[in-house]
Amino acid sequence: MLELNQKTRYPNSNQGKVTHPRSRTPLQERSQQRVAIVLETAEKILEKIGPEETSIPEIAKVSGVPRASIYQFFPDKYALFTHLAEKHLAKVGEILAVKGAKNSKIPWEKLVGVLVNAASDYYDSTPVASILVLGGPFSRNAYLAQEITIDHIGAGVRVQLANLDSPLILPKKPDVATLGVEIAFACMKRGYYLENKISKIMREQAVSAVIAYFQNWK
Repeated sequence: MLELNQKTRYPNSNQGKVTHPRSRTPLQERSQQRVAIVLETAEKILEKIGPEETSIPEIAKVSGVPRASIYQFFPDKYALFTHLAEKHLAKVGEILAVKGAKNSKIPWEKLVGVLVNAASDYYDSTPVASILVLGGPFSRNAYLAQEITIDHIGAGVRVQLANLDSPLILPKKPDVATLGVEIAFACMKRGYYLENKISKIMREQAVSAVIAYFQNWK
């Protein structure tokens, strides 16, 4: 359902200006191994000192991968952050797809709670995901990539709700399922800002808000 490396598209030509260059996809096995080391190192550094202090030179120093090699794939740290954020948001989408498939017999209101809690659990257990996704985005490219991935998650949620034994059919125009995902996401971001986690109360608020919105299409 989700792809980790998606090309950024723009809603219209006036939005085609980018703030930061995009990352390149490594082709050779050795390059792929180096990139994997760089990404793993970057996540450790991000978790330790945060995005403001994280830098390509520091990642090169800790990882042992030459700075020039890193710049071949990530022209700046924001391109690297975007890649990592896409990866984690895509992982959330995969988790939600699995949860939806396992809970086809429950009421749609319950499924909303299952999905919100599953996403919240991932963010709370993965600090780097919270930093980059809930604490970001850190560039316009990251914002656009994030919205594209949320589109995919919303499409998946629409299918999951439609496949329930007692289905909830949501329209594509407006894209109600994706708007519901955005509502829950906004609550999660607020919770992370306030408490550095998504608390039980904030999860409940997210569930209540999404259910109240979806009830317009019962």
